[in-house]
Amino acid sequence: MLTLNDIAKCETWFEDNGLPYFVESGHEAIQRALAPRRVWTWAGLAAGLAVVAGVVAGATQESWAEAILASVTAASLAAVTWFVVVFRVPRIARWAAGHSWANRHLLVPLATRALPFLILFITFLFINTEVWMVASAMDARLLWTCVGIFAAIAVAFLQQPFRDEIDRVGTELEGERLVRTCAGTPVASAARELQDEPHLATEMAGIRLPLLQRRNLFLMLFITQAIQVFLLALVVFAFFVVFGAVAIRPEVVEAWLGHPPTYVVAQLNLSRELLRVAVFLSAFAGLYFTVQAVIDETYRREFFSQVSHGLEQAVGVRKVYVALRAHLGDAAG
Repeated sequence: MLTLNDIAKCETWFEDNGLPYFVESGHEAIQRALAPRRVWTWAGLAAGLAVVAGVVAGATQESWAEAILASVTAASLAAVTWFVVVFRVPRIARWAAGHSWANRHLLVPLATRALPFLILFITFLFINTEVWMVASAMDARLLWTCVGIFAAIAVAFLQQPFRDEIDRVGTELEGERLVRTCAGTPVASAARELQDEPHLATEMAGIRLPLLQRRNLFLMLFITQAIQVFLLALVVFAFFVVFGAVAIRPEVVEAWLGHPPTYVVAQLNLSRELLRVAVFLSAFAGLYFTVQAVIDETYRREFFSQVSHGLEQAVGVRKVYVALRAHLGDAAG
């Protein structure tokens, strides 16, 4: 017997599995937040913040370049904050972190295939004078801007594979496969009841994900992949920090840069220049890992085999959820 409790179970399941957009109230809340009036209000606040930051920076630094950079930074932070809050990124990231930890063994095959050649190649960059001159000459904002550019390129590489996987799951899931997919979820029995009614089964088969909920699935995949790439980049960062502290002597750094290194921890031979070079090269390594993940068929198969079931369950439970709301709403009417 289908009841409103089945709908509540669906919504709880969505929230617990990083799918806040799949809940009807959450979906409507995000749509309201994306209304032109609200978006323009936020844009106005971001522009005001950018102007204030630019004026303050220009008055204190007396440089137009610093003022423009401060304005762009302030506007970017405001935009990122708005995106994180409106699109409920922390909820999705919490699920993705748990999923990544549960599937941490996937890092081993990628690392064993990508790291050896990468370390061999990038080590020659690490002992290159020009790389040290470029990286050490960057201030913190410019360095992290370069890291952000690498990240943006990585996102561009991930777009199409993730979209293809979401399209595949959305079009293939119907009939008995949908019922099997919902097994182990709170709505397994409801899926069977709906499937046993021919007209309801036909309605469920025709349900498709709207754009906003596809974005929810994309964020799940992206954050999961980003965590894995970040961990691998962190391994590269740690390697170069240790290698640089042991192998690159202060007099060599001074000969490369034309001035003595600025030490963070002098006893460990840990300099600010070394940290900047390590951050720059580890960000480049992260981009390389992303490209490797996209073109490596074995890794893609292993990665998607782990997340495909979760995607199918999300789409399946959502179809049951929409059908339940329509069926129970009609019954109440």
